[in-house]
Amino acid sequence: MRKLSEEFNALLKHRSVEEFVDLYLFRPIAFIIVKLIGRTPITPNQISLLSITTGIISGFFLAQGTPIGFFYGGLFYGVSHVLDCCDGMIARLKGNGSLIGRIIDGFADYTSATAMFIGLITGLLKADLHFIAHPWVLVIASSISTIIHAMVVDYYKSEFLAHGLDQVNSTLDDRERFSAELNKLREARGNYIFRFMIWVYLGYSHLQLFSNRVRIDYDQATYYRKNKLLLRLWTWIGIATHIFVLVLAAFLYKLEIFFYYTLVGANIWMVVLLIIQTRVNKKIARVNKGG
Repeated sequence: MRKLSEEFNALLKHRSVEEFVDLYLFRPIAFIIVKLIGRTPITPNQISLLSITTGIISGFFLAQGTPIGFFYGGLFYGVSHVLDCCDGMIARLKGNGSLIGRIIDGFADYTSATAMFIGLITGLLKADLHFIAHPWVLVIASSISTIIHAMVVDYYKSEFLAHGLDQVNSTLDDRERFSAELNKLREARGNYIFRFMIWVYLGYSHLQLFSNRVRIDYDQATYYRKNKLLLRLWTWIGIATHIFVLVLAAFLYKLEIFFYYTLVGANIWMVVLLIIQTRVNKKIARVNKGG
């Protein structure tokens, strides 16, 4: 058991940045799949393609608007996320991750989410369910909220890995790396699809950086100590938690659970944490600049 636990942890970015439902539900399932296919020639990008396919199937079932349709729609969306967990774990196992692979992984996430939300709005218009607002309003507002939550949480995860654990580049450094990669592809000509994907990713990272365009250095131990609990709180509105709540709501045929979580609870949580996070990081930055 100890060896399996060590293998599992080795395939994670770091336990500190994992969401609770990922760490104890989605990733353990993904780990079993990775153990089964780890020695096969299957690549992370192929798994990403399969994740997109199951996401589209999820949208198809949700669009039926029936209790059984919502059940299978939720099930396939959960499977899609498990496969999304698999591609990164396979990449770490085989050591064949790449910048383009990271973008394809993100593209798979948003493609699956788009298919799911299209299926969800179609199904809600057919279903005999009643909400406090029109389904169009609820689904559009929920999709925008989910994207914003995912961007903010991903940003602070990356910053924690960079400044608190010194494991990856900061978001600002990452943006510079991808910009350099885009310039190389432009000089070589061709590779238009990859160039477009990097261009989209750079736009995404530009939004993630908010108003912060200045490089700030932090003391690693201080950043880790001050942000460890905050990051754990951030993960409660991460994308995996949204998916878990949606899957649960679909299983129960009570979509209001997802709407209340996404539009009320998660947004209040985000605003409160942003206020606290900004104050904490400003205090750390001020101390470092003065020291």
